[in-house]
Amino acid sequence: MNEVELVINQFILEEGKLYTLPELYQQLEEKIHSDTTSIDDIASLINTDAALSAKVLKLANSPLFGFRSEINTLQRALTLIGIKEVKNLILMDTITHNFCQGQSYAILKMEDFWTRSVYIALMSKRMAQRLKHPEVDRLFISGIMSRIGQLVSCSTRRDDVLKVLNETLSYPLMDEFSIEVEHLGFNYNQVSAELLHRWHVPDEITQALAYLHSPLDLPDDLDPKTILDIYILHVATIYTHLLEHEDANMTPDLSKADDDVMNKDMDKYIEHVAPKINKLLAIDRNFIDDILFEIEVDALEILNIVFPESTNIY
Repeated sequence: MNEVELVINQFILEEGKLYTLPELYQQLEEKIHSDTTSIDDIASLINTDAALSAKVLKLANSPLFGFRSEINTLQRALTLIGIKEVKNLILMDTITHNFCQGQSYAILKMEDFWTRSVYIALMSKRMAQRLKHPEVDRLFISGIMSRIGQLVSCSTRRDDVLKVLNETLSYPLMDEFSIEVEHLGFNYNQVSAELLHRWHVPDEITQALAYLHSPLDLPDDLDPKTILDIYILHVATIYTHLLEHEDANMTPDLSKADDDVMNKDMDKYIEHVAPKINKLLAIDRNFIDDILFEIEVDALEILNIVFPESTNIY
């Protein structure tokens, strides 16, 4: 049994209620895989949870999807967004709600944790849209869930997680994946992937999370679509890490900054991504400008829907 499995087994023993997915999600899975289930049947099931159905509708009308006309019924949401995408939204809500209801994870600022998760998710979706990815919403869900391994590790390896936090804050330009491995023997994304695998989340999500820390050292048998997901999530994670640790007083106002200042700032992001990945994802300064500064308002709106408990979002 490896370190990741040990951590998750200990987490299950200590936080058993968090590990169990609600009956509603299990019923939804059964209905989706039934040949006789209609959209009305699925909508009726989701409507049995008023809070969940309201959240799905809010997300359907949010910048996450960008529909011009209002979506006011679950049937319309299921038709326009797709049953699979709505199921993914419910999975996201189920998992994040479970963790929000758990222990306080006192060494973490939860509003910062979820803010980071949403930024990774939005960056991933934006990059997927740019590349005309066929399932951009899957990248959003993957981004949201990519760091829950940190919460699991907080529950079981508190002192080591604290060391990672301190070193990451002291050396923000260092590879945070390496810092995690140094102190824990694994990285948080690997824990996220294993936990989601045990929850029977599709392999297309769990595999991408398991390998996003090492995009240039992948198994030969990975599907090309999964490899693209890994590249996108890897870049989104790095950009969010750099953005999170930027000194606010040093961050240039792009509406006023001269070209030299702006180019220097953009170079920092480009240099932290392997040239092969930069080329494949068509990353340049204009792309980074767009991806980093267009999502702030959207992020706040998504956070207010998905994590209303976090009232101190910056």
